[in-house]
Amino acid sequence: MSVDVWLVPVRPRPAWLGLLSEPERARAARLAAADVFTASRALQRLWGASVLGVAPSAVVIDRSCEHCGDPAHGRPRLAGAPSFSVSHTSRWLLLATAEAGLIGADIEDPAAAADPAGLAGVVLSAAEHREFAAAPPAERPGRLLTAWTRKEAAMKLAGLGLAAAPARVDVRGSLARSGVPGWPQEPVCLRSLPVPGGHVAALATTVPVRAVHRRDLAELTAPEFAGRR
Repeated sequence: MSVDVWLVPVRPRPAWLGLLSEPERARAARLAAADVFTASRALQRLWGASVLGVAPSAVVIDRSCEHCGDPAHGRPRLAGAPSFSVSHTSRWLLLATAEAGLIGADIEDPAAAADPAGLAGVVLSAAEHREFAAAPPAERPGRLLTAWTRKEAAMKLAGLGLAAAPARVDVRGSLARSGVPGWPQEPVCLRSLPVPGGHVAALATTVPVRAVHRRDLAELTAPEFAGRR
């Protein structure tokens, strides 16, 4: 199974506001991180338009929770399109799509592990914490950030988000394991994803990944925005 990945720098893109719905534009205007929100929603619409062969404005992404029905906090889905996942830091936006099965993706800034000892007590399982504590101090921030990114990717695939306590998800091997209610019955495979700037990223999939293809933003064609990206 192959995975397509877009890694897009976050920066002001005024033309992309036109890809958002009215409620999305109103929300962006209220956010301190408006560039991140705008880029995320616009990129999802551009990708959806390229997959479905429709205008970005016709792309309707379902964000309802598969577990509780809440319309706002579920794993995003697009009818007629493969599974996809989106993650971001203040500098990078990541969109990953799976050829088959489900996918979750996460990218984190090294600053997320500024307090590794404190975060480890909340994020890591007992077994993971023992390995963390036994590691040389210089390695602990990297180990924690890697674990946290893999957990986030797996929890996003499961559609549970932080409803699944991270400490109840074990990511020490090639599979993410958890006993939380609603966890997928299929194996959840983990794979690291190289990204720039000291960031750490991971993919979680229900089908083993054989190849990862880095895609360019120019491949996502939107005729009414051609030449303006």
